[in-house]
Amino acid sequence: MLLHQHLNEFYDDSEIVHLNQDGLKLNVIDEQMLSGTKLKTASFYNNNINVFPDAICNHKNLQVLNISCNKLKIIPESICKLSSLKMLDLGHNEIDNLPNGIGDLESLQYLYISDNNISLIPGSFHKLRNIIYLNLTDNLLGEIPDVVFKVNSLVELRLYNNKITHIDEKISHLSNLRELHLMNNHIRRLPDEMSLMKSITVMDVSNNFISDIPLDFGNLTSLRELNFRFNKLNELPDSFGLLSELTTLDLRANNLSTLPDSFIDLYNLKKLDLRWNSFSEVPYAVSILMERGCLVHM
Repeated sequence: MLLHQHLNEFYDDSEIVHLNQDGLKLNVIDEQMLSGTKLKTASFYNNNINVFPDAICNHKNLQVLNISCNKLKIIPESICKLSSLKMLDLGHNEIDNLPNGIGDLESLQYLYISDNNISLIPGSFHKLRNIIYLNLTDNLLGEIPDVVFKVNSLVELRLYNNKITHIDEKISHLSNLRELHLMNNHIRRLPDEMSLMKSITVMDVSNNFISDIPLDFGNLTSLRELNFRFNKLNELPDSFGLLSELTTLDLRANNLSTLPDSFIDLYNLKKLDLRWNSFSEVPYAVSILMERGCLVHM
């Protein structure tokens, strides 16, 4: 991951190519450092910057910009001129809104906006055809913005610690998504359409209020890690036995009193957590899993 990666500073023809100003307690950025034309990576991580440096938006060759852990409240529209930008980290600031033209960052692949005050995503977001990683954790989202479902290139989506109450059926449009992180929200059910997301390998929906799982949930045959801890599950569908690639399953702190016999078919399961449920005895399928060497916590 590029997040918080320290960048080495060196010079090429007397112009800075890689600029690192991490942790220097800067209040402002000296725009003289941004006067060249060859800057490719710039990091201002962990300072006290409260005004975004407009001069950096003139660097059409800039590919990596990390200005996380500062005191920014406003990101100017001029940032949208950085057409070569591949990684943008705006995390841990005080940002309320993203620029309307953010979709013009046509090369963007990694976008970190965690720990801000974002409640809406601009409509132009769907134009980010190359984005594969989106981190919107610790914001004020009440739902997953519709425009996110139009970005089919997404591989990893992180939305934990928001105020999301439901998941729209259009989430199934994210056909390339492999990791979905939605823990610590207010979700009550998973839509049936989630069973169409055949590329998912990691799903974390822990610490929600989920009581309903799609009957065809077992169609997620690429799933390897699944975290349902601290929800309201009373039962699991028989189709769970079709999750043939599943290696780790956390069902801690639900309302389960039984498991489907199809659990016997989870041959690759290595870790199963069933603590803090309502089992009166060890389910038959669990005893078989234990005999195979699965580590079970009850």
